[in-house]
Formats: sequence, structure tokens, C-alpha cells
Amino acid sequence: MIEVNERIDVPAPPKVVWDVLSNPHAVVECVPGAALGDKQEDGSYDATLMVKFGPAKVSFRARFTLELDPSAMSGQVASKARDNQGGTRVKAGMRFTVVAGEAPATSVIAIAAQVEISGKLASLVESGANLVVKHMTKEFSERLAAKVAGATA
Repeated sequence: MIEVNERIDVPAPPKVVWDVLSNPHAVVECVPGAALGDKQEDGSYDATLMVKFGPAKVSFRARFTLELDPSAMSGQVASKARDNQGGTRVKAGMRFTVVAGEAPATSVIAIAAQVEISGKLASLVESGANLVVKHMTKEFSERLAAKVAGATA
């Protein structure tokens, strides 16, 4: 089990950040290597994600659900994925909350997630997970900051 606890500072008011995070299409634009597929009848979404683990690139097909609480500006995501070779499975749960930052017109996104990995690439994925999470969080933060800057301009 991999535990992820991140705090992302965003240079935009909470409402602007929430508007992006509550829109799966906008979020996917902030995640390098991700693409959003179809919305299913049960409300879940299909998606793909390519992740680099050192020299290895692993592509995953995923299905996720998104539950939002607009009044609390919080949400949770549950996802299941498998790599394109079918040997690695990932199950993840994430909770996030948007709150006002310390400076005016800023926000903080608190993220807590648990990730379970099984299959033939599990040891590779787990050994590089912390570095990959840090790198992906940095890229997500930069893309989110650019997106909300455009929304507040």
C-alpha cells in the first residue's frame, strides 16, 4: 500500500480552483499523459494514463468514479486500472479538499490517497512511486496554476 499526502498551493481563490477540480475534463488537461474517455451509464469514467518509471513507460486503462461535495469543496475519487499488457493492476482511493490559502486570493488543495498495486510490475512501480508522485504533483500543480490564471484573467 502506498500512502500519498500532498498539499498543493494554488495562486487562485478557492471557487476558481474548485471549478477546475470538479470538472473531470479540466483535471485531465492538468495531468501529463492522461486522457479522459467516455462517461459510463453508472456515472463512472474511462481514462488512460501513461506513467514513466525511470526508463520504463507504463500505459494504464482505468475506470474511475468521482463524488463531489460542492458545499465543502471536497471530493473523492475511486479508480481501478490495469496496464496494457494486463499484468499489473492498480486500485486507488483519493480524497481532496480545497481551502483558502494564507494569502488573499490563494488556495490550498489537500490530497490524501492510498494506492494498491499488484502484478508483474508492482515492485518497479512501488520502488519509484514516491519520485513519480512528486514529479506528477509538480507537473499537475504547474498546469493547474496556468489553467486557473487563465480563468481569473
